Amino acid sequence: MRWLQRWSAWVCLSLLLWTVAAESTHHHPNQTENASCTICLAAHTASPAIRNSQAAPVFATVGLLREEAAVAKARFDFSDLGIRGPPTL
Repeated sequence: MRWLQRWSAWVCLSLLLWTVAAESTHHHPNQTENASCTICLAAHTASPAIRNSQAAPVFATVGLLREEAAVAKARFDFSDLGIRGPPTL
């Protein structure tokens, strides 16, 4: 079973290398043949088209940050500690 996996990996790798070599070395003498070539059609359909449909960002000030001094009022009361008296019977 191991030899079958290794053999299929080598076949796939060699097929990939032959395809890359054929695609990169072929050429057309004129543009009309370029439109009907299946290799060129497959190569150009995979590449994304460049689109510039996004709007340019607009930077504007929305408001200003105003810092206010925060002063905590100190308050200490025994009723705030949660101490309660003994239960009544």
